[in-house]
Amino acid sequence: MNRVIRSTQWRRLVLSSLVLALLIVPSVALAQSDSSPGLEPGAHVTYEQRVPINLVFVGYDQGDFNMNDLKDWLPDGYAPIVRYPAFYGVAGRDMGLQFDFKYNITWANNSFENDFFDYLGSIATPGPMTDFQALYNDQASNVLDVTDPVGYIDAPSTEQWLMSNAHRLDVETGMGYTIFFINWYGRPDFQFHIYTKTDYLDPDTGYNFGEARASRKIIAWGGSHGRTWFYDLSAGPEAWTDNWAVDFPDLDGNGEEDYRMPPIWEYTAGGYRDPAALGQDLGLVTRLVAINLLFTPSPLYDPLVSSPAPDGRKVVHVEMFESDAGRREVGTDYLDLDFVQNELSALQPYFEWATAEDLNRPPDIQARRTLGIFSDRLSRHGCWEQFGTTFAQMFCHFDANYGNYVSGYPAGDYVASVFSYHVTERRLGSQWGLLGFADDNWVDGTPSYVFAFGAQEYRDLGYGFSDTTVHEVGHHTGLSHPHDGYDSEMGVDYGPADFTYFAWAGDESDSIMSYLGLTGRFGVFNQDNMNRYQFAGYLNWANQVLAGVVAHPDADTVQAYVDAADAAAMTAQDAFNNWEYGAAAMYAREAYEQIARAAMELGISTERVVPMRVITPTGTPPKEGDPIRFPDN
Repeated sequence: MNRVIRSTQWRRLVLSSLVLALLIVPSVALAQSDSSPGLEPGAHVTYEQRVPINLVFVGYDQGDFNMNDLKDWLPDGYAPIVRYPAFYGVAGRDMGLQFDFKYNITWANNSFENDFFDYLGSIATPGPMTDFQALYNDQASNVLDVTDPVGYIDAPSTEQWLMSNAHRLDVETGMGYTIFFINWYGRPDFQFHIYTKTDYLDPDTGYNFGEARASRKIIAWGGSHGRTWFYDLSAGPEAWTDNWAVDFPDLDGNGEEDYRMPPIWEYTAGGYRDPAALGQDLGLVTRLVAINLLFTPSPLYDPLVSSPAPDGRKVVHVEMFESDAGRREVGTDYLDLDFVQNELSALQPYFEWATAEDLNRPPDIQARRTLGIFSDRLSRHGCWEQFGTTFAQMFCHFDANYGNYVSGYPAGDYVASVFSYHVTERRLGSQWGLLGFADDNWVDGTPSYVFAFGAQEYRDLGYGFSDTTVHEVGHHTGLSHPHDGYDSEMGVDYGPADFTYFAWAGDESDSIMSYLGLTGRFGVFNQDNMNRYQFAGYLNWANQVLAGVVAHPDADTVQAYVDAADAAAMTAQDAFNNWEYGAAAMYAREAYEQIARAAMELGISTERVVPMRVITPTGTPPKEGDPIRFPDN
């Protein structure tokens, strides 16, 4: 096995300076805010925040739909949960966050609309209609035909224009979230159009999904430049939400309508949707896509599980099993660990990140056998039998034999272990099309290992290992897809199927957690949410450990650490209140690290105690991975 390891050192230098400053001048830091209480020994604090949600209508008239139908779907607030334990009927850790929404409704004036649609026309590149617009034209019941030329409009530029000009409507986009609902249809300057994002190449294959694939032409976008997202029903029709298909409501044939929002002109008598449903549909998109999946979503796994110890690192360790013996190239040739490390460091810059890889060429016999069982090519007894599905074979084999593959890291490091197979289509068997998955422990929804798959046939479609690795480690550290999530007030976990099929629209945002392949980074929404998870989690973890510290008879000997932690906690709370979530997470982590050092000097355990109470399961744990969507386009 050949190991390569990379590491970033700058975080340790930055935080060392921060620690010194906090220890020297705790009284100054403590005086920063009268409103932030700092740490509270033994308390579990729910950090509440008033979150403005701006709904801005551009091109809509106030009589186009019933606003009350939209408002009926708007939630009062959101309290995120850790999603995966709930499938097992376990409550998981209390996230310590509560968002209370304040809605602001704005109708764009004529000047704003004229300037905006003039801008769209000026940046639209004329071209032929997409394959899916042509499919819409072929529908028997469509109310009109899309005509050439179609305008191809850069989505991030559109987002940037809207965000930069929102002040003209007295809309504040910095400390709140904004949805721009766009309708160009009906204006004399209307042109059929679609949005694009064509500036990202897969780091391993150089493939440009946004340029090459008709299925990656979109009607919504956000999170590239700020806390804004636009949704344009006058664009398209498109593939990703399948709103081109107006002849058949039930796409998968299961007897349930796959509910989706058709093009705006289909909201008419004799069209796909009753025009009276427009208000409800915009409300559904606001709640079940924008709020639940983009703005304030729940994490898939507990983000604190992947925390390193004080001064420890977060390590992505990749074990590559080379199972395509007929090729000169090996899987590690299509894994860019610098890319992986850079993107994860950008998501959580308050940690020191490192990456390492081992090439197993050839794989050991048990690893080969595990792939055969998992892919249903081998009918063999195995550890999977205790779980009842061969999908468990990957987890149970590598869990039982973990030390044979991954070892040698300091105790304080957290190692996210990625077991990757470079294979062929034949060797993947029934799992052909699966790119990867971030598994749990099959007991209570705690994250376990990441699995990734690659092949020449995948590369022919544009996919290497790097994007998949970042995506799956994103899951492992807590992030959900932008197309599935949890509704806090209804207590429902859902994905893009049946009544919530339109949730696919959440993928049309700047996030590597999407399936679109249009970006390789964690966008603004991902960063906001991860930083809030870390902020509340670390402060409550520090509170828990602090209770033991202050009760210790020698507590006075570590008072400098406690003062520094309290100062960092107050700074974190101030940053959270000011929507500076990156700083909030960094200082909350620092508060915990200071308390952990105090505890260690006193011989007090820093192990978290997470009370688990049984709840009603939200469903069967979904044992499936992240597949290629639209492999033929």
